[in-house]
Amino acid sequence: MLLSYAFKHVFRSWKIFLALLVGITLACTFFAGTDIKANVTAKQALDQQLDRITVDMWADIHSLNTTKISQAREEVLEIDGVKDAEIISNCWEPVEFASKTDSARIVGISDNSRVYDGWLNKPNKIGENETFLLDDSPLAGKVKIGDTILVNFSVYIADGRRLFIPLNLTVKGLAQLNDKASSIALGYYAEMHILTQTPTVNPLGTQSTEREVNLLIVNWNKTLRKILDAAYIRNPSGTGITTDILIYIDRDALITPWDVSISLDNVRTVELQVSNRIDALGLSCNVVNNLEWTLMSFQFTSMSLKFMFTVVSLPIFFVAWYMGTTVSDVSFNLRRREIGLLSTKGFSGRQLLTTFLTETLLIGIIGSALGVLLGFLLNPLFIRFSSESLFNLNVISPYTVAFTMIFGVTIAFLSTFSSARKASKLNTVDALREYLPMETEKPYKKRWPWVAFILGTYKIAVFASGLNMSLELTKIAFGAGNFILILLIGLWLIIDAILNYIGPLLFFWGFMKLFIQGSLKFQEFTAKAARFLGDLSVLATRNVRRNPARSAAIAFLIALIVGYSVQVTGQLASEQDYALRTVHYQVGSDVAVYVPVASDASDILEKIMSNVSESVQNSTIEYSFSIYSGSLGYLKLKAVEPYSWLETAYYENGWFSGSDISTAFNSLAEDENSIILERRIAEQLNLKNGSSVALSLGAETKTLK
Repeated sequence: MLLSYAFKHVFRSWKIFLALLVGITLACTFFAGTDIKANVTAKQALDQQLDRITVDMWADIHSLNTTKISQAREEVLEIDGVKDAEIISNCWEPVEFASKTDSARIVGISDNSRVYDGWLNKPNKIGENETFLLDDSPLAGKVKIGDTILVNFSVYIADGRRLFIPLNLTVKGLAQLNDKASSIALGYYAEMHILTQTPTVNPLGTQSTEREVNLLIVNWNKTLRKILDAAYIRNPSGTGITTDILIYIDRDALITPWDVSISLDNVRTVELQVSNRIDALGLSCNVVNNLEWTLMSFQFTSMSLKFMFTVVSLPIFFVAWYMGTTVSDVSFNLRRREIGLLSTKGFSGRQLLTTFLTETLLIGIIGSALGVLLGFLLNPLFIRFSSESLFNLNVISPYTVAFTMIFGVTIAFLSTFSSARKASKLNTVDALREYLPMETEKPYKKRWPWVAFILGTYKIAVFASGLNMSLELTKIAFGAGNFILILLIGLWLIIDAILNYIGPLLFFWGFMKLFIQGSLKFQEFTAKAARFLGDLSVLATRNVRRNPARSAAIAFLIALIVGYSVQVTGQLASEQDYALRTVHYQVGSDVAVYVPVASDASDILEKIMSNVSESVQNSTIEYSFSIYSGSLGYLKLKAVEPYSWLETAYYENGWFSGSDISTAFNSLAEDENSIILERRIAEQLNLKNGSSVALSLGAETKTLK
C-alpha cells in the first residue's frame, strides 16, 4: 500500500516534485556528461598515442633461414586479428663508391612494406641489386643516380675468421620519407621518431647525426634474401644482419577505448599466438608488443581524467544538494495538510517517512535516467566534433549508467532526508494548520560563518593578487630555518591547497550568513533603499525580512553559480594564457630555426628570407653560448642585434627593470660594452643600473656596464 501510494502520488502531484526532479536531472546530466566527456577525451588521447606507434608488434627472428622466415610470416597472417605483416632486414656495413669508403645502414623491405605508404616520391618497384638512398644523407650528395655502390656484408665463420660477401648496388634514386616511414626504415618500431641533429655513433664507430645516416633501401625478396641465404650456408648465426617480422593488427576490431581491459586481453592473445606459431617452426624469436604499454598507461590516463573532471564538478554537485534541501523544505511545508490527513488515517511516523523516501527513490531514478539521456545528447555541444563519437552509444559505458543512477539517488536522499524526517514527526494538529514558514527559531552561532568568511576572503584575495602562496611560504619556511615555523607553514600549505577548491564557496556561504540572514543592519539598508524603487521592491524587502534564511539560501545559490562560472572560466583563460606565454618564451618567437654551426646563421637566414619573405614580417639572429665565471658558475649569454631583436623576438615588459626596454636596447646598440643582466645575478652581486661587471671570456676578461 505504501509503495502504491508513493508511486501514484508522484505522478498525480508531479508539480510538487517538479523542482526537485529538475535539480536531480541537471546534476545527473552534469555528472553523466562529465563521465562521457572524460571517455571521449581519453579516446582522443588514445588515438593520438596509437597514431604515434609505427608498428603494433614485431618479432625479432634469431635466424638466417629465409624459407622459415617466409613461412613464419604466412603463419602470422593466419592469426585472427592480424591485418598485415612484413619482413624487414637491416645491418650496418662498410660501403665503397668512387674510390671512397664510408659506412651505411642497409635495410631490405618487402613489397608490402608500410615504408611505401610514407614514401613521398615512391617508385613503381625496387629491382634486383637496386637501391634508393635517403634524401639529404651525406652519401646522397656524393653519388649520382646510376652510380654503383659496393657493399661488403660481414660473415663470421666457425673458426672466428671474418669473410665478406660483396654486392654491387645501383643507385636508382633518392628516397623522400615522412616521419613514420623513416622511423620504420631506421628501426624505430615502438614510436614515430622525428629525425634530429643530435650526434650519434653507429655500430661501426662513425659519428653522425640522424639526418646524416647513410640509409640504403633495397628489396628484401630480390636483393637481401640471397645475401641471407649465402650467409646461412657459411654460418647460420654468424652475421650482423637482423631480421624482423613487423605485425599490424586490426585495431578497429581488437581495440576499443570504452573497455581497455578487453583490448589488453585481445592484443596479448595475438602476441601469444604469434610467439607460439613462430616457435612451432623451430625459430627462436622475441615478440615485442608495442600496444600493451600504451593501453596500460591509457587506463591510468582515463582514470585521472575522470577524477579531475569530477573534482572540477564538485561545486555543481554541492549546488544540486543545497537546492534540493531548500526545495524539499518548501515542498514538505506545502504538504502539511496531506501529512495531517494521513496521520488521522492511522499512518505512523515511520510509515510516513518510508512513503516520503520511496517518493524520493522514484524521483532519483527518473532524474538519473533523464540525466544520462541528456548528458549523452548534449555532450556533442561541448566536445570537438567527431563523427565517430557523435551520438555513439559506446561513449556511455555501463559504469557511467550505474554510477549516475547511484549518484542521482544519493543526491535525492541527501536532499530530502532531513526535511522528510521533520515532516514525518509533525503531530496531527500542527500538520492540519497547512502552510507555515519553516524558519529556524533559535539563533545560530556566528563563529563558523566568520571562520568561513575569513578563509574565503583570504583565498579570493590570493586569487586576485596572483600570488603563488605555496612558493612564497616555502621560501619563508626554508629561509627562517625554524622547525616550529616550518611545521606551521606546512600545515597551512595543506589548508591553502584545500582552499583552492572550496575558498570561494566558504566566502559566499559566510557572507550570506553574516550579512543577509543574520544582519539587521543589512535588512534596514535594503528597507531604506526600497523607498526609491517602488511598491514592488517594498514588498520584496518585507518578504526578505520575514524569511531571511530562505532569502540567504537563494542569494547563496545565485552567488555560488555566478562565482563558480567566473572561477572556472578564469582558470581556463589563465591556463591558456600561461601555456601560450610558456611556448612563446621557450621558442622565443613565432618560429625558431636552430643552426648547428653558428657561422652559417647569416647565410641560412638569407636563404630562408629569399623563399618566404612575403610571409615573414621580421627576422633576427640570436647567438646563445655559455661561459664559466668564477663564483657565479656557468652563465648563459645571448648576443643579439638590438633593433631587429626587439621587432622579432617575444618578450614581456615586466621582464625588464631599472630602465625601460627601449632605453636598455638603445644602450646595447650604442655601446658595445653594455649588457642587460639577469635580475638574480644583479641582486647577488649587488649591482645597480650603470654598475660594471667583469666576465671571463676564455683568456680575456671583459668589463661590461
